[in-house]
Amino acid sequence: MIIWVHDALFSKERHDLALLTLFRNVADRRHTLLIATHPNAPRHRRTAPCFEQWLEAFPASLQSELGLIREYLKGISSNASVRDTTRLLVAARKLPDGVKGCEVSLAEAVRAAAQPLYLLVEDQINDAAFLRQVMSPRWRRKLKQWEENGQLRYENGGGINSMKRIVDFHAQDNNARLAFGLPANLWWLTHFVIYDHDGDVVDRPSDSSRKVEKSCKKAYAQNRCHRLERRTQENYLPKEAMQAIAKDRLTDAKDREKMLNLIEQHCEQNQDCHFVKVPQLGKEAFFKNEFAKGASWPEKWFEDDDAWPEMTMLAEKIAAAM
Repeated sequence: MIIWVHDALFSKERHDLALLTLFRNVADRRHTLLIATHPNAPRHRRTAPCFEQWLEAFPASLQSELGLIREYLKGISSNASVRDTTRLLVAARKLPDGVKGCEVSLAEAVRAAAQPLYLLVEDQINDAAFLRQVMSPRWRRKLKQWEENGQLRYENGGGINSMKRIVDFHAQDNNARLAFGLPANLWWLTHFVIYDHDGDVVDRPSDSSRKVEKSCKKAYAQNRCHRLERRTQENYLPKEAMQAIAKDRLTDAKDREKMLNLIEQHCEQNQDCHFVKVPQLGKEAFFKNEFAKGASWPEKWFEDDDAWPEMTMLAEKIAAAM
C-alpha cells in the first residue's frame, strides 16, 4: 500500500499520537510512506518543511528512529511497481482535481495501515492449503513469511455465491463502515478475492463465477481479484499426486485398479482435463480437499503440470495488493 501524507498535517493542529502510530503501523506492514506538499510532486521536487520542523521537536533518539523509518519507507516498493496500486491520500485540506487515489482521514489511514491483506476465499482452510502447495518455492516462502508476520490472512467466504454477496455488501460505504469499520474503498484496499472457474471450457466460467467477476468490476476492483484458470482446485492435482492418493487410500485392489485407469484416461485429455471433473468412485467426490490433508508432494510434479506460471501471476497480484 502506498500512503501519501500531506506535509501540512505536521503543523498547526497537533496530531502527534496519530502520526506516530501511523509511522509505526506503516513500518510494521512495510507499506510505502510519502510525505510532501503535493501528492503528484515528482521525487526530486518533494518537500516536507513542516515534517522537518515536527521531527526536530522530538528527542534526538526518536528523531533518528523516525528519520530512518521515513527513508526506508518512502521508496516505492517493488511490490507496488509490479501492478497498478491505488494510493491512500491523507490530506490536510481538499485536494485539487486530477489527483488520483483514495482520500481518507488521518484516523482512517492509521487503522487501514494496521490491517493485513485479507485473501477472501471460498474455504479459509482448504484454499490456504491449496495455495501453499501449488505456489512455486520462491512465492511459497514469501506467502509463508507474510502469514507469520501478520501481513496476510485468509478470510472465509463460505462458497462462491456467498462471496458475491460479501463483495456486493462491502461495496456500499454504509455497509463497509458498519461491518468493517472503514469505508468501502478501504475495505477493497485491504482485501483480495480468489474464486473458482467452475466451468467446462476455458472461456466459459460458470454463472456464479461470472457474477463474482461482475461484482468486482462494478467495484472497480479488477486488479484485486483472481479467477482460477482451471475448473476447481482438484484440477491442479498433478497426475502423480492423484495416483499417490489412490494407492494410499484404496485398499480394495479392484477399486484401486479402476481409479488408476480413470486417472490415466482423465490425464490423456491433456489441457482439456483442466476443465473436466476429476475422477471419482460412485457419487462421492474422491479428491475433494486433498490439499488440506497435509500430504508432502514433490515440487516438480506441480512444475511439470504447468501450474507455476498462473500461480506466479497470482502471487504478483497479491504482492501488489499488499
